[in-house]
Amino acid sequence: MTEAGRITARAALAFLLATWPRRLLLALLLLVPVVVAASGGLRVADPPPLTVAPEVVTDTGAYRVVPRHYFVSDRVDAGSLDEGVRWVGAVAQITNQGSEPISVTGSDETFRLPVDVPDDDLDAPYEVLRLDTGSRLGSAQPGVTYEVALLWRTTGLEDPPPALTLTLHETAWTRWNIEAGFSSWRATAHRSEVDLPLGEAPASILEEDE
Repeated sequence: MTEAGRITARAALAFLLATWPRRLLLALLLLVPVVVAASGGLRVADPPPLTVAPEVVTDTGAYRVVPRHYFVSDRVDAGSLDEGVRWVGAVAQITNQGSEPISVTGSDETFRLPVDVPDDDLDAPYEVLRLDTGSRLGSAQPGVTYEVALLWRTTGLEDPPPALTLTLHETAWTRWNIEAGFSSWRATAHRSEVDLPLGEAPASILEEDE
């Protein structure tokens, strides 16, 4: 900077600090970036979700998924599942693409319905049933493909809409910082959304007619 430039800068600073109102204004201007950064305003926004169609293969990291349709039923029967509960289910084909078994319930971060649909505190499916046997899936084994119904409890959806959005979060095999040597599939910022059409509950998971 030239001598003239330095003099001009000093003069401008002296002008700003000449009175308390100006000093206060300068302090506020300097604080704005700090406040914005602290509140996450300078954080890079998550990418918008990709839109996928039913019956299209989607790679989520942990799984290769073919989403099919959704249903609502109070006749789902799988051993100790409570009778008379209304279930909303997403029918899909899933393949475990990893090298370890994966439990699709509990801590799994892949499959999500709109937040106002399930009743349970957990966002993941409450239960996952195999359509070939009508039994619980348990853990998806590496390299194995399953046709399943992902189930969430619900007290809503008395009048099910023509389509319901299923979110498929992309996951990555991630090492935990708090426990050495432990890794799991964790959701990334990337996700896909599919509008599942309303369909029938698979007969293999329904209670038998008396």
